[in-house]
Amino acid sequence: MKWFRNKYVISTAILVVVFIAAWPFRYSIAEWVRSQLGITLPEDPRPPGLTDLEWCEANYKEEMRELSQKYDVPYAYLMALTVLECSGNKPAGHRFEKHIYKRLEKIKNGKSIRFEGVKHHDLVDLDEEGLKNLATSWGPFQLMGYKAIQLEANVHELRHEDFAAETGVQWIKAEYGHFLTKKKFKDAFHYHNTGDRFPLSGKPKTHDPYYVSNGLKFMKYFESRP
Repeated sequence: MKWFRNKYVISTAILVVVFIAAWPFRYSIAEWVRSQLGITLPEDPRPPGLTDLEWCEANYKEEMRELSQKYDVPYAYLMALTVLECSGNKPAGHRFEKHIYKRLEKIKNGKSIRFEGVKHHDLVDLDEEGLKNLATSWGPFQLMGYKAIQLEANVHELRHEDFAAETGVQWIKAEYGHFLTKKKFKDAFHYHNTGDRFPLSGKPKTHDPYYVSNGLKFMKYFESRP
């Protein structure tokens, strides 16, 4: 037993020494491993030195101006929200939310009555992939797929880059456009992220505590742009 314990200690010590010695070269080692496995990392399409705000302008400026005029929603708000939600990237990417999937699954299986207006009859005919689409956030505003149900739209209209922005603006206008009309942007940002207006306590409930303050700051940037 003593021999085994000594062997274990020696092996552990060797591993620690190897780890410490290899640490400064970790990126080179990772690159070598990727090359051996034939893994190619995607290139970032963003030109070097471009900020999220500038990148958002490059990708969404014309589209958001048109949607702003069409739906009477402030352009600076839409752009700031796009930076907050997808860093101005296009395609915007998507994010699966497992906890949302579980809630929708319970409704489909009759174990729960509703979730944000979504009911059993909205989900009963969906397979697993369809349910996952509803539990995934899409588009420049990263709206959850189930929001399409409120708009009586197809989740495809949130997923597809050609429709995602406009469908998102339609939802924003219908869901909390009254905040934007009254220029209550602090409430609008907080509502988009949490489903509730900005708390009277002054302490935001957003996952990122700076979500609202950054949104207001980004709006000032876009308001100053031609």
